[in-house]
Amino acid sequence: MKSKITPVCMAEEYWANSQLSAVRHFGEIDFNGHHYIIVNKEGISVLELSDPKSKHYAKDGMAIPAGEPCDLILADFQPYYRSLGRDAFLEVLKEKPSMDLKVLKRIYKEKIRK
Repeated sequence: MKSKITPVCMAEEYWANSQLSAVRHFGEIDFNGHHYIIVNKEGISVLELSDPKSKHYAKDGMAIPAGEPCDLILADFQPYYRSLGRDAFLEVLKEKPSMDLKVLKRIYKEKIRK
């Protein structure tokens, strides 16, 4: 039996043109038994950026400005994305694209400690 790979991070170019495009209206979605959220390049969720009570509220009305990265990530991985930044976070995924989620979390924890 073939193992199922769970995507950890999807670029907007991918999810915006798929059945996941509905997430743009809600900021989060449950997909294949996993909870995903939209984040900006700093790892701040679009929900935080849109909430007037949040310290991350985008006062100009643009939660994520056009042309800025807008990734759909597994919600459990948001702390790693935030701590490492988008580039370092994606670098790990490029090196370990089909890694078990528990192992991948350990790798991210190690990278944060360095």
